Formats: sequence, C-alpha cells, structure tokens
Amino acid sequence: TEGEGDDAVTISVESPGIICQTICSIGRLLVLAGAIWKGKGELKEIRTLGIRKYFQTAGSAFLENCLACSFCASIYTVNILRIIGMEAEIPCLAIASLLGWGYMLFFVMAFRLTGPFVVMIYEMLFNDVLRFCIIYVVFLMGFSQTFFILFNYNGFTGFIVSIKQCFLGTLGDFDLDAYTATRYAYLNVLILIIYIIVVTILLLNLLVAMMGDTYGNIIEDATQVWYLERARIVFAIENEMETEERILPRNKYWTNVDGERYLQVEEVNEKDFLAQNNNDETGANNEKEKLKQKHSSENTTEL
Repeated sequence: TEGEGDDAVTISVESPGIICQTICSIGRLLVLAGAIWKGKGELKEIRTLGIRKYFQTAGSAFLENCLACSFCASIYTVNILRIIGMEAEIPCLAIASLLGWGYMLFFVMAFRLTGPFVVMIYEMLFNDVLRFCIIYVVFLMGFSQTFFILFNYNGFTGFIVSIKQCFLGTLGDFDLDAYTATRYAYLNVLILIIYIIVVTILLLNLLVAMMGDTYGNIIEDATQVWYLERARIVFAIENEMETEERILPRNKYWTNVDGERYLQVEEVNEKDFLAQNNNDETGANNEKEKLKQKHSSENTTEL
C-alpha cells in the first residue's frame, strides 16, 4: 500500500502463470539455440575466408557478418548475465532486440522491391552521414567551448550542458533569453546566429544534398545493384557451408536474369589467375622477340 488516507493505493503484483513461464522459457531456449547455430555458421565462414577477409567483404555480405556476430554475441551475453543475476541483462537484451531486427535488412536485400533501398540506406549511413558527423562534431565542439567560456560555466558538467544546448540548437530548440541574460549578450546572440547559419542551414542542407546524389546514383543502376547484392548474399550463404554440403545436388543454386535461370559460376583464384596472365604475357613477349630476331636475320641474309 502506498500513500495515506484517501490517497492510499494498493498495488498487487501477481507472478505469471505456469503456462506463461513455460512459453517464455521455450522462447528463450529457441533464441539461444538459433544464436548458437548461427554462431557456428559464422565460425565456419571465418575458417573458410580468414578473419581478415571475413570483415573486408562489401555490401550485403559485410552487413550480414557484422550484424550476425553482434547479435550472437549479445544473445550469449544476455544469457550469461541472466544466469549470474545481474541487472545489466535488460540493456543488453534491448540492444540484442535492435540488432535482431536490424538483421532483417539482410534478408529483404535479396528482393528487387526492397534491395536497392537497403543499399541506399547503407551507402548514406557509411558515406554521407559519416562525413557529415565528422564535420558536425568539429563545429559542435568549437561552438560548445565558446558558449562554455561566455556563460562562465564551471567543470566538466558545465561543458556537457553547453554541448547539450548547442545540439538542441541544431534542432531549432534553443532559448534566446538564456543567451541574452548574460554579461556578453550581444556577442552570444551573434555567435548563436553564426552557429545557426553554419550548422542548421548549411551543413544540414549539405547532408540532404549528398543523400540526394546518393539516391540518384543508386536508383539509376538499381537493377545492377540488386543483382550484385543478390550474388553477394548467395556467396555469403555458400561460405557458411561445408565443402561436402556445397557439392550436394540439392544445394545447387541459380539466379533469374530477365526471366531466365543462370547458374552461378565458381570463384576464381586470384593468385592463379594473375600467375596465368603473367605467363601468357611472358610467352607473348618471347614470341615477339623471336619474330624480331627472325626478321633481322632475314634482312642480314638479303644483304
């Protein structure tokens, strides 16, 4: 019971029934089993490619590798924390839930309808937004320190407050009276106007323009991008399979191109390919030298 008199409130907490507990336990076991099975597949792929090449893949393969490893690691961590009884289980479970749903992007990337748009999001996040964040942090820290000095804040907490005010100012949420109620009111307002022009107007619109260019570049080659990402997905799935599993007839795969089925080709060994090209070039050069020597000897005979 909380409160007194008429404000008293009685709160009762009932434990979940046996059926609910059983369903929750089964669900947790299924999620853990799926994470173990997926982690085993990722370990196979790491052994096949090597850990360096595993994280140097591009496109959908890189997205799948990062999300799969992160999701499996978070599920393992959640179960360990649950056994120990630590409260950190809840935030880890929240992160695992976000990673699990983010992993769905890998599966929708294989479809023509959604694949190019997932590629757009990927390119915008790791190219446009990343470059914007680097430049934005420079301006944010610079103006935050300026207001930290002008507002006469003290300590690390005051600097964090200044950063918070500048960040909210980027979103248009700032209190002009707070900037004018200081000793250097005119200077504060002037710097605030410069900050709004540079960051809110210039940088944000520049980000939108970069995203527009990325969208235009990808949408022009949407079909080719979709074929490329689909091939990468097939390659990623193949890397998780054992050699014996790949040669089974039921594991043969194909791709549809303009309504026709085409079998995938095997991966070319780059070292052997380059060595063969070098041998061909050496042989061609030797043939040229022989022809030159033969031609010069014929000229000498005629003389």
